[in-house]
Amino acid sequence: MVYLSERTKATDISPKVRQEVYQRDSWDGRTCCIKCGSPYSLQVAHFIGRGQGGLGIKENLVVLCVKCHQMYDQSDQMNEMKEFIKTYLDNYYPNFTDDERKFKK
Repeated sequence: MVYLSERTKATDISPKVRQEVYQRDSWDGRTCCIKCGSPYSLQVAHFIGRGQGGLGIKENLVVLCVKCHQMYDQSDQMNEMKEFIKTYLDNYYPNFTDDERKFKK
């Protein structure tokens, strides 16, 4: 039997939230990358990164394929991807601010 730590980080993604994000980012019942539409090699990605205190909440998470996730994290297209993801999340959560997506000590 596997026991989860009693303490989790605010940036961690719970199984429940992960499932909610997969359901939200689905088209015709099939989870896909929100950027390119690929249904393969999917990952849940933080909009505001964990290193910047980005919370593991659905308002800060999107489904990306590995290629788009790498493009978001490590390329010269990062700013374009960031704007695309922000617009996507703002469509679902119009009154949610970037400040609310961050952990506050």
